[in-house]
Amino acid sequence: MSGYADIEKLRRVCAPGAEVLSLYLAVPLDPAGIRGLAAEAAGLMARAVGPAGGGESESERDQRGGARVDHADREAVFDALAAHGRDWGGHTVAFFACRELELFEALPLPCLLPEQAVVASRPYIRPLLAAVQRGPDYRVAIADREHARVLSVSAGRVETVAIRVDRGPRSSGFGGWYGLQAYRIQRRIIELGRHHYRDTAAILERAAGRGHVPLVIGGHHDSIAGLLRALPAAAREEFAGSFHADPHTLTEARIRELAGPVVGRWVARRERELAEEVLAGPPGRLAAIGLPACLAAVSRGAVDRLLVPDDGMIGGYACDRCGALSAGRGECPGCGTAARPVPDLLEEMVQRTLDDDGRVTVVRDAPFSVAAKLRFPVTAEGSGR
Repeated sequence: MSGYADIEKLRRVCAPGAEVLSLYLAVPLDPAGIRGLAAEAAGLMARAVGPAGGGESESERDQRGGARVDHADREAVFDALAAHGRDWGGHTVAFFACRELELFEALPLPCLLPEQAVVASRPYIRPLLAAVQRGPDYRVAIADREHARVLSVSAGRVETVAIRVDRGPRSSGFGGWYGLQAYRIQRRIIELGRHHYRDTAAILERAAGRGHVPLVIGGHHDSIAGLLRALPAAAREEFAGSFHADPHTLTEARIRELAGPVVGRWVARRERELAEEVLAGPPGRLAAIGLPACLAAVSRGAVDRLLVPDDGMIGGYACDRCGALSAGRGECPGCGTAARPVPDLLEEMVQRTLDDDGRVTVVRDAPFSVAAKLRFPVTAEGSGR
């Protein structure tokens, strides 16, 4: 998958009255498990969550028998599994299908996610956001005193973007004691090493491009420390962590294997820090915690960053006339017209926040139902986690 480009393409798909199937299916690594994939997908689609309205419990959904999935969309999923299931082992695959809109996408994701199926008027993207967030593009710098490599990792592909070789002075007699001359050569080697790390840091700055890209540094302990000291403040803020290895033995595959968990821990740490930051802020000012407060903030376009859990759904209503979102049944609280049921208010808030140029973070084990950092204060009746 290509990340946020896929998300934006799917966000443009919206057709009231149409039924878009969004299916997240885990494909086992064991080839023997591939045979049961079609049955697993069929079971998920039979239990698909549809726009039944707010307040509906899981037991009520089960009694209702799930949302209707178009036969052609089911068959498209089965055909894709038969053709490519073995290629997707160990991944969650996101399927988006709607025969009426001539839509079919199958996107293998970089991490495992909970399985689920949703039928709505547009693709269900909250899990997709979580996957892209947890598998970001990143850079890796591998350095010693003479050599440096800068690599870019994007969508699982590793590309070397810069190589630097900086050979220091050589002396045939440096192995013995030569007094002041040896001392001067040693100081020169140290100074050249510093220049080498500074030049490598400058390459990292140029390779960063737009946006904040996590940086991983690999190599020996002293080389990692030397390159870290040379990084300017802005680049140091992007430092995600390091791993120790012999730079001369590292293949691109091994670099990705060692750097991937470092980036994963960095992403999880950022999720926790954002959640703690919002919880530490005084509610009613520039923080909103709980469904009522966040619904009010989203409706007013006040959300700078929305924080949503990575699982669970909250059924509700959306007004097509004024855009208001609500958890209660019946008429729209804003304009009094009939509101349209939606399967998940969290998804609706995600979409509205992105429409308003806000940011969204999906949080594992979130200590709240939903929370937000605000651009300006918004008041709402009631609050709670």
